[in-house]
Amino acid sequence: MSEDIVVPVVFFGAIAGIVWLVSHYNFKKRLTLHETVRHAVDKGQDLTGETMEKLALITDPVRADLRRGVLFLAVGVAFGFLGVMVGMEEGEAVKPMIGVASFPVLIGLAYLGLWAASRRGQQG
Repeated sequence: MSEDIVVPVVFFGAIAGIVWLVSHYNFKKRLTLHETVRHAVDKGQDLTGETMEKLALITDPVRADLRRGVLFLAVGVAFGFLGVMVGMEEGEAVKPMIGVASFPVLIGLAYLGLWAASRRGQQG
């Protein structure tokens, strides 16, 4: 197989693999939480509201939005920094790399907006 075929297949396969891994481990985390609660109920333990709130924090989407937002911003800044560093050698590389960096930055800003909106909704 030629390089023209292998590189895109590996690139998009890696993206699909990463999405699958994240989804799989999120599912496993929720399943483990459910099994823990079911096991406690089967044993006859009393699950108070405080205990349920602490367990709910494990899969809290508000905290996840903050983490994802910061992570996407960091990836975008890293791509921008890479563009500047490569641009020192190849002057035409800065604009495309800044364009690539804009995608994770905007996604990160959207997640941070979701986080801020959900925090405001919980307080008010």
